[in-house]
Amino acid sequence: MDAALVDEVVACLPSNRTVFRYSKDQYATYLLQRILSKNGPLSKQQLKQSCFRQLLEKPFVQEILHIAGKQKIEAWHLETAVRNDLNHYVLTLGKWGNRHGGLQTSRPGCNLVLQLNLPENLDAEFKRITGSALNEFTAHNHPQSIKRTATLAWARLDIDFNSDEVLIEEIQSDLIRVLERIKIRALTSKTGDANHFIYGGSSINRQRLVAYCDKLIATQKKVWAEAMLTACLWFIHNELGMSKVFYNRFETGNHMKEIHWGLPPRSLYTDLPEKFCFSLTQEAPGFIRTNKKVQKRLNKIHNPQWYLMTI
Repeated sequence: MDAALVDEVVACLPSNRTVFRYSKDQYATYLLQRILSKNGPLSKQQLKQSCFRQLLEKPFVQEILHIAGKQKIEAWHLETAVRNDLNHYVLTLGKWGNRHGGLQTSRPGCNLVLQLNLPENLDAEFKRITGSALNEFTAHNHPQSIKRTATLAWARLDIDFNSDEVLIEEIQSDLIRVLERIKIRALTSKTGDANHFIYGGSSINRQRLVAYCDKLIATQKKVWAEAMLTACLWFIHNELGMSKVFYNRFETGNHMKEIHWGLPPRSLYTDLPEKFCFSLTQEAPGFIRTNKKVQKRLNKIHNPQWYLMTI
């Protein structure tokens, strides 16, 4: 994307705080509601024959289908799904990249960044323990939010409004990995005394920091990736008004983004999109396929593949 277009998109979207709530497996509810809203009421058999049939295996979805009986399923049926352990996040937008490339983008230019941030109370608790914001401990060469101080994860999007296509370039989180590392430091550091250790020039209570890390890791490690992708799809569908969504597959994405070492977790570019019922395709995003600056790179890939969703 052109940098000016990214700025224009950000300027056109709501500037007030966007709260996003998510509980484990809620992506299944979102996707089924999206399908039913677009295609009208569907029978159980029609849903079972669709590429989204694996979503019907979720226990709470099976319960909804059981209650519905023989009637066709409508979007409102999914509203009865019970949400346990609801997490509260704040969404912000940012920009990443430049016109020259070289910053892990499939084509030269910029990406729109959607950031998933923790609520202020969790960051405030961390500040009371360490004297620092959570973002001060994560990588500053990654697209953290500049409006919030506790970015849990982010997604980078390349968008083409002419072809109505979006490519999810990247989904990533630094925070969980950083908290796991800080916890080990708190338990093993020989600086300070039995109750405190020295980190970043500050004396930090070992027990309080370990308890904080344990709490946040327990609530966020297994949910952050699906929460980020659900927020991403919600944003693409509802804020951008687009429906053709590509997602980088591991090998193809690494090659197109010229990532040769420090590879990202494979599961984020295989298991995660497959869980969301993306389909494999050899169709490249149109704005990648027709970009002369990246055609040579694309032609070198044996059997290039992406994931695709079109609901």
